[in-house]
Amino acid sequence: MRTLLNDGSGLTARQCATRSRRCGGHGLPSRASRTAALMAVQRGLESTRPTPQRLFEDPLARSFLTVPWRLALGASRFGPVRRIIETAYDLVAGPGPRASSIARTKLIDDTVEALAPSVDQVVVLGAGYDTRPYRLNCLSGHQVFEVDQAGTQAAKTAALRRAGTGLKGVAFVPVNFEIDNLGRALLDAGYRPEHPTLFLWEGVTQYLSTDAVDGTLSTIHDLAPMGGYVVFTYVDSAALDKGPSPFPEAGKWLREVNKRGEPWIFGVIPADLAGFLTQRGLRLLDDLSTAEAGALYFGPLGRRDRGSGLYHVAIAAIVPKEAVVPK
Repeated sequence: MRTLLNDGSGLTARQCATRSRRCGGHGLPSRASRTAALMAVQRGLESTRPTPQRLFEDPLARSFLTVPWRLALGASRFGPVRRIIETAYDLVAGPGPRASSIARTKLIDDTVEALAPSVDQVVVLGAGYDTRPYRLNCLSGHQVFEVDQAGTQAAKTAALRRAGTGLKGVAFVPVNFEIDNLGRALLDAGYRPEHPTLFLWEGVTQYLSTDAVDGTLSTIHDLAPMGGYVVFTYVDSAALDKGPSPFPEAGKWLREVNKRGEPWIFGVIPADLAGFLTQRGLRLLDDLSTAEAGALYFGPLGRRDRGSGLYHVAIAAIVPKEAVVPK
């Protein structure tokens, strides 16, 4: 946990969190869209907070939402309304998802800011309605590849155009992680293996099979002979075990994702993560639960939000090797 975030910056993820500067698919398309929309709701709610109290601002989040949600976000600029909506959300989804999503978004934003100068291109895997290529100034000038289901990408690009957002410098690569050749799709879209790359993989791995996770990590390693980084989220596999859970919030959280037809099927024991990554050509640099990230971000603001210990953000370096072009 105290290892360096990257050899050049000498920053841990914790230091990155406290040194924030202005940097200002899975399954079927419909499933990906629902998950992406929930994340947009959470980012949108956070963006309605007063500037001193919010962790980030995502002005595009509302663009992906239905009219009722856009109206709700508009009303949420009034503190009492926002608190009612957040409380209702937490009662339905449980105490972990919303705060964990906000904490992980901020942590990944800060990590991207720290790593962006070290890479030439960025690949966002399972991009959903992620808006980092459009709201983080540190990615200006980088070639970005957004990878997700074709249906989600069509809805996203339409929403971005309606919002007047330019798409220059972003290539949309339709891929289903379970069945498609990620490497070939990226290469066909103009990905350049000779350039250091940052891969972002947020909110996806828990929905995939072990084979799909293995295949994706292997492809990442093969496509990055010059090295780079992978920032990804994962679930502590203890939360998926039947029987008593070390995470009180796990039961409701799991019931909610199952109810949406989006069961979590993949997890990793945090103590085993370094070995898991080493076997796949990656070197673990840092690993924080969203409870730890929440303590970093919410605590100094005096907020009562708390992330969950079952959800993690990991940062790994890609160990350079000779390029292997997927067949």
